[in-house]
Amino acid sequence: MKNLNEFFTVTVSRDQLSAEIDFIGKDSEELKELNLTREKIKQFLKDKNVTFGIIENNVTKIIETKRPHIFPIIIAKGIDREDGMDGKIEYMLDLNPEVDRSENWDFRDVMKIPTVQEGEKLAVITPPTKGKNGTNVRGKPVLAKPGKPYRMRAGKNVTFNKDENTFYANETGQIHVGYNVIHVHTVHEVVGDVSMKTGNIDFVGTVIVRGNVPTGFTIKAQGDVKIFGIVEAATVIANGSVYISEGIAGLKTGTIEAGDSVHIGYVNQANIRAGNSIIVENSIFHSECVAANDIICQRGNIVGGSSSAGKVISVKDLGNRMHTHTYISFGYDQKVFKELNALEAEKKSLEENVKKIKLLQSKLEKSEQKDDGKTRITLLRLRNSYNKTNEKINEIDEQISRTNAKLGDIDRSSLAVKGTMYPNVIVSFGKYQRTINREHDHVKVRMEDNEIVIGPY
Repeated sequence: MKNLNEFFTVTVSRDQLSAEIDFIGKDSEELKELNLTREKIKQFLKDKNVTFGIIENNVTKIIETKRPHIFPIIIAKGIDREDGMDGKIEYMLDLNPEVDRSENWDFRDVMKIPTVQEGEKLAVITPPTKGKNGTNVRGKPVLAKPGKPYRMRAGKNVTFNKDENTFYANETGQIHVGYNVIHVHTVHEVVGDVSMKTGNIDFVGTVIVRGNVPTGFTIKAQGDVKIFGIVEAATVIANGSVYISEGIAGLKTGTIEAGDSVHIGYVNQANIRAGNSIIVENSIFHSECVAANDIICQRGNIVGGSSSAGKVISVKDLGNRMHTHTYISFGYDQKVFKELNALEAEKKSLEENVKKIKLLQSKLEKSEQKDDGKTRITLLRLRNSYNKTNEKINEIDEQISRTNAKLGDIDRSSLAVKGTMYPNVIVSFGKYQRTINREHDHVKVRMEDNEIVIGPY
């Protein structure tokens, strides 16, 4: 009996989920002389450690066709694993802050804060599934990955019922979904303007101001802040979101900081930082805005100042006809970018000093006075200076590394301009920077192969 190893090869795929047989003999006559049977082929495959998922129709095809043109042919297929589904959460109420502006809309209802009643069901968690194992062509199991549980815990004024996998509110208040935690915050309300009568506000829940926030005042809240009027050169800080119906005229000192998002009418000469997104109904003028995710001007422009986002910046127009300097950045904000450049410059200067120290050391060690007392003292001082300078360089390297670790996925970031992008707009993605020198209409700016490219919107 002829050895089939001389006439066939078996190739198993990298994932071992399929096997292919190929005829390496000369011609059809040689193939016919082998007198192949189902048992011979299966034994040959078994010798090659292919024992599972053998395709019987293809075995029959090889036996009956007896022609080389059918090769190579898939002879076995395994069963792939089915990974488990991740756990998920379903909220039992509407978390959208936008109001219904239909026919019966009351113009006084500018923005709603999601609230819950005591005992109300907040959310239900669906547990993950284990998944289903597969089998490769060698008959070995392909282990499925179990789904990941959805990480969410009960925060302030919230109870989690393990039997029902359900969160319930312990108090009547405003729901806030943070990072892996659900809170229900009670509300502190100011009827009218913040004034000397109320003083600065520092509250553990949500703050509602049904008037204005004048210059010099500070509002701090562990929940959200909702202001129905104007914010002047004041400070508003919230662990949750900040909602301002009108806008902020900050006179360059007004500040808004939000752990989540900022929803605002307009921004003028202010400083805004958001752990999620900045949503502006109209425009941003001469301000410093930083958002971990997006900056969206729904109907307006960005003119002057600097705006930095982790993902998307979307505007109608960018810059203006007066070619005002306008900075747009992704990854770092302008402040961090300048700090990084300063660190790089300091490192370069220190490395130059190290070279000079090493050169001076080398000259002194080769000199005839190297055993002289003064020369030895000088060498010790140079060695000490060399070590301290290297320590400083290492410290700067760590600072640069920590700063670079904050850089988001700039390849997925983009700038969308629905109208016109004017000259003198400076766009940077991390360390890459481009100055716009002519007008562009309806464009999207993004990173592509380490280059900032401008394409159609």
